[in-house]
Amino acid sequence: MIDLSDKQTEAWWNLEDPDVLEVFAGGGAGGGKSWLGCVWQLMRRTKFPGTRGFIGRENFTALRDSTMNTYFGVLERMGLKSEEAWTYNAQEHTFRFKNGSEQHFRHMSYMPSDPNYDRFGSTEYTDGFVDEAPEVQPRACQVLLSRMRYMHSDQCTPAILYTGNPSDSWVKAAFVMDAKGNMINLPKHRRRVLFTVADNPDKAIREGYAKTLEHLDPYDRARLLHGDWTAVSKAERPFAFAFEPQRHVGRAERRPSDTHYFSIDFNVEPFSAIASHIWQDKEGHHFHTFAEAKLKEASIKAMAEWIESHCQHRHLIRITGDRGGMSRAIGTAGPIRLFEELRKALKISQAQITVPPNPLHLKSREDCNYVLTVHPDTIIDATCSRLISDMNTVEVDGVGSIIKSNRKLLTQQADQLDCWRYTVNSYLRPFIDQHKRRA
Repeated sequence: MIDLSDKQTEAWWNLEDPDVLEVFAGGGAGGGKSWLGCVWQLMRRTKFPGTRGFIGRENFTALRDSTMNTYFGVLERMGLKSEEAWTYNAQEHTFRFKNGSEQHFRHMSYMPSDPNYDRFGSTEYTDGFVDEAPEVQPRACQVLLSRMRYMHSDQCTPAILYTGNPSDSWVKAAFVMDAKGNMINLPKHRRRVLFTVADNPDKAIREGYAKTLEHLDPYDRARLLHGDWTAVSKAERPFAFAFEPQRHVGRAERRPSDTHYFSIDFNVEPFSAIASHIWQDKEGHHFHTFAEAKLKEASIKAMAEWIESHCQHRHLIRITGDRGGMSRAIGTAGPIRLFEELRKALKISQAQITVPPNPLHLKSREDCNYVLTVHPDTIIDATCSRLISDMNTVEVDGVGSIIKSNRKLLTQQADQLDCWRYTVNSYLRPFIDQHKRRA
């Protein structure tokens, strides 16, 4: 049984209107936009045999880790089991259903070698769903729209669903409001349905996510919690807006006999790392970062020596860091798995290294500021000057991504902050999840 909210149902009926070609459904975060898109696409694939659907997003990492996960969840909810109803080709990122329908997952990022998105031109589609459309170039959506000409009928008409959050983007100009803040009168072939987390049919998500969004900075809270399309981004938007030096900088406790958590960013110039203790006792939770490294001309050997200088007991070492570092080389030649090389140099077990997928900047920013806001004892030692500087100066753009285009600027050097983010992502997740359940 699939339950839709009133707003999701409104968007659905617009998508099935033969006079409507494009529908934007969105506003605040947590309103069930991705769920709606995946349910709609799956219903079309199963209801209309032999059709072909498109699901896209700006980059493949977000598509795989977010939208595709939602799609798998809808498959399970609908009782559509692998092999019985569908197969998935991981190389082509394509689902094939027993009734002959196909579902294609494609990234929509701009490529200098393909400025006109000719890669979309070789395939025709019945319908499409573009998740987080404000992040996608309008040209990509225009080209996709031109490919909506496959297996249509009186009951199965072409349509594209766009979803997204408020931002100063082509979506706002095309579907929501003009430069003066006036709502746009849409042409006959376009519709908009605006909703927020308050419209999510799942009560637990509705209430829990709303509490999470309350911890965002004023700009993101206006956009993502309240769905405010008039919210204006400030020129200077810190990543760590909840960081308070008076509260978070001090003397970190050293615990030689306790677990040492190291987080590494495998940059060739420089090698960056931080060391922390994370523990819980009768007084509560504690997260103390006590050391940092910024080594030039780094090597695996140098990394290992720095770690050993802070932890003399190998069994107490835990390591996390930049998952992307697995494909780069430092002080070596060829495609070397850096964490494995570091493990061998330190003579530790594989279980002592935890490297989950790098979090999206927007999600990471939410988690980090949640920790800074609600964690009772988060301390950065005063000697960690680079990390403290990153906390004070690193900025994000209008969609919450860390700005890194010019490393000459202090505000765009996020090496130590990245290490701190990876620590939160790898080791503070139990605290975050537990606290949110209790909130």
